[in-house]
Amino acid sequence: MGLTWRSLIVYFCDLTTLPMRSVPIYAILAYALLFTSMSYGQKRLNLFTECDCNRTLLKQELNYVNHTIDPVNAQVNLFIVTNYLSNGGRVYDLQFKGQQELAGNSLNFKVSTTAVMTGLERDEYLNKRIELGLAGFLAGTDYADLVDLMAEVPEVSEEEVDDNSEAPQDNWNNWIFEAQASFSANTESQRSKSQFQLGFDADRTTPDWRLRFSPNFFYRIERVTQTDGTEVTSIRRDQWFDGRVVKSISNHWSIGFFPGINSSTYSNIDLGISIMPAIEYNIFDYNEVPFKEFTIAYRLGWIYNQYTQQTVFLKTEESLARQSLDMNLSIRQRWGSVFAGVSAGNFLNDLSKNRLAIDARANVRLIKGLSISVSGSYDIINDQISLPAGEISDTDLLLGQVQLATNYSANVSFGFSYTFGSLYNNVINTRL
Repeated sequence: MGLTWRSLIVYFCDLTTLPMRSVPIYAILAYALLFTSMSYGQKRLNLFTECDCNRTLLKQELNYVNHTIDPVNAQVNLFIVTNYLSNGGRVYDLQFKGQQELAGNSLNFKVSTTAVMTGLERDEYLNKRIELGLAGFLAGTDYADLVDLMAEVPEVSEEEVDDNSEAPQDNWNNWIFEAQASFSANTESQRSKSQFQLGFDADRTTPDWRLRFSPNFFYRIERVTQTDGTEVTSIRRDQWFDGRVVKSISNHWSIGFFPGINSSTYSNIDLGISIMPAIEYNIFDYNEVPFKEFTIAYRLGWIYNQYTQQTVFLKTEESLARQSLDMNLSIRQRWGSVFAGVSAGNFLNDLSKNRLAIDARANVRLIKGLSISVSGSYDIINDQISLPAGEISDTDLLLGQVQLATNYSANVSFGFSYTFGSLYNNVINTRL
């Protein structure tokens, strides 16, 4: 017979009819039963999850645990790092870490998804792996009974068995192709804007090679009717081709080759050609990239530009050598993520034409429930070699259709969030 709040109230009321000497004993027994019933509701495992994932679906699938907002009070912390692949797929690094009575237990593994999966398919696939990982993590603990796993053996015909006896072959040899097209239009009584973009990506990624070739086209037209009734039209057209060929040398070294071709009304370039060989060193092992990396990359190459209009340096075309040095530090841990990068470059024929860029951002959990996010960048710009001579029209200036002269660029942002209240929230309610 189950214990309910109504039976407890009746039980306490009946105590008034008992002798005074017996009341303490029955009161103690009733309190013990009540405490046991309340504790049973909290017997579920407390799980804290830090991830970029579908939390609603996660709560629905893992409804046998308490999803807590406090990592300190959780018996298990689940930390998931998402790595986006060049072929459109994703690799999730899952880290289970036990705390309190489960301290010392840990489990790490990876989950891969493909580019052809929909968002729901990807979420369901990840949740199943999370559940399997949680089951393996708890197998030797008192919480093992919380997890029920079911395995179904698929029916396989003899023909399929014969077909699967041979190793699977990839007819595409690890190549993945993607074509993109987009169009948008926005019209008002005195203003209209339309833009069209085409793109194509060809990627091949193996442990030793990373190849990418991507031609793109962008076209935007804006029309504005001025107060005197005249209509002004401004057009921006960009087309470019980017290439990337990277060879892995070791767990720390890589070399690369970056060809490019571009044409842009925004940048005043009729034809631009660049060839940039590069070398990169990662202080950490490349196997640790999902959680930390510190790379130093040096590029030295050649640039050729034909300009639409004569530049402020009185050039209609020029051929230049350019070098750059990039240093990037990225850390992703349970307490948050931090990125800091410095990039410096200049033209070798004129060292005064240079650029220095500093970029930093962090999203960190400081204390229980309190997280801050901060980002900022500052660029010192002295290498705008393609700026057109003469004055820029008011139309292009207002509509942002051409590049403007500047010697710096800066931005900063800051925010925080503080979560407090009930530690456990397992309810799914998406109404309105």
